[in-house]
Amino acid sequence: MKNTLKKALLPAIALSLMFVIPATAVEPSSTTTENIQALKTPVSPQSISFQIPMHDYCSSDNPFDFGFQVSNASSTTANITLYLYQKDGTMLPDAGITSAGLESTITPGKPFNLKGNGTELYHMNYGNHKKCDERIYSGKIEVNNGEASLLAKGWVYRRVGSETKLSELITINQSKAFDLAK
Repeated sequence: MKNTLKKALLPAIALSLMFVIPATAVEPSSTTTENIQALKTPVSPQSISFQIPMHDYCSSDNPFDFGFQVSNASSTTANITLYLYQKDGTMLPDAGITSAGLESTITPGKPFNLKGNGTELYHMNYGNHKKCDERIYSGKIEVNNGEASLLAKGWVYRRVGSETKLSELITINQSKAFDLAK
């Protein structure tokens, strides 16, 4: 009977102690709080990539013009880099050309500061200025430090002979602002 009594009383005593002895609260450390906050904060990517529709006839009679613009959707300066890639993945490092009112202020692969609410531009011609086999097929915008809220778009304009002119837009993030962070 002693064993039966011990089996019944010990759990009852243990349960009663849980209600009598108050639990102590532990304050989370600042590191824990920061970790929890970091998990709640959405992380912006460091870069955004895009395609460039250049796979078509190209010659001095059928040249391509490529235009691109990136705008700062924020009032603070953003430090970014534009990369343009040829079909073999080689980066095009050439500064663009200014022609017939089309400016070029960006050198691909070279970091630059984009002023708050400012816009920078790139223009290149393939078939007349650069060789057709040097065409670019993809690109990437990357933030170098901090955060950036950007808008970007481009276009490819080509002539087929002297009469036909074709234009194709390069839409990035559905023409909406996008955030990058490093």
